[in-house]
Amino acid sequence: MRTTLLAALILTPIALAYVPPGYNRNVPPPLDEYRAAYRQFKQSQEKHKSIVQSITPPPTYQSHNQEVMNPGPVIPADPSSDKDSGRGGNGADGSQLTIADILPSQRQINIFAGLTRDIESLSGRLESAGSNTTLLAPLNSAMQGLPRKPWEDRPDDKSGISATSNSDKAAENLRRFVLEHVVPLSPWEEGKEHATPTLWDQQQNGDGARKIWWERRGGGDDGSQERKVIMPGEVVVEEVVGRVGNGEIWSLRGVINYQ
Repeated sequence: MRTTLLAALILTPIALAYVPPGYNRNVPPPLDEYRAAYRQFKQSQEKHKSIVQSITPPPTYQSHNQEVMNPGPVIPADPSSDKDSGRGGNGADGSQLTIADILPSQRQINIFAGLTRDIESLSGRLESAGSNTTLLAPLNSAMQGLPRKPWEDRPDDKSGISATSNSDKAAENLRRFVLEHVVPLSPWEEGKEHATPTLWDQQQNGDGARKIWWERRGGGDDGSQERKVIMPGEVVVEEVVGRVGNGEIWSLRGVINYQ
C-alpha cells in the first residue's frame, strides 16, 4: 500500500508536466477560442444595439411585405404651413443654443432625430458652435413611408455583405442615410449656383461629390402657395423648424437620395 502511494506521488507531477508534441500552452483550446469570438460578436452587437432601439418594431405591414416604422408620439404638420418658424432661437440674434439643444423637442421629426444620436461624429457637429449645419430632417410621416428601414441594404448594393447578418454593415447603411441629410453649411443660399454636397458625399467623393440645392416653387398667378424644394428629387420642405447659433433644421416631406 505504501509502495503504491509512493509511486503515485512520484508519477503524478510527471504526468501533469507532460506536453504532447505540437501542443502550445499559450494557444487557447478550441472551446476558449469559440468563447472569445462569441464575446467579440456580442460586444459588436451591443455597440450598435441603439440602431434598432430607436424605432419600435411595428405591428403592421406595408406593400411588398415591408414593415412600417412606428414613430412614437407625433404632432401632425399643418400642410398649409410652409413658413420659417424659427423656433428655438435665432442665430442672427446671437443665440447660444445649438441644433443639438433644440432637436429633441421637435416631435414631428423625432424618428430622424433619434437616428442622429447613433452617429457619433454628427452628434459632435450638432453640438459644436463652430460647425454650421443645415439639417434636413424628414417628417415622421416620410420615415414611416420608406420602402425599407434606413439600415437595410439598398437594391443597388453590390458589396456582397448583407446588413441582416453584419452589424457593421447595418451601422454604415444607417450612417449613410443620416449624413445624406446633412448640409455642412448655414445659411444655405437658394439656387443651383449654390449647390453643395451633403456631408456623406463630401466625405466619400471629395471634389466629385454629388450636389444638391434648393429653389422656390409656386406662389405665382395661379394662386399656388410658394414652397421650398430640394433638388434633384423635388423634396418639399415643410418648414424651417429651428434656427439657432450653429445652423437650421428644415423638416422635409420626403427623403434625400433614397431609392
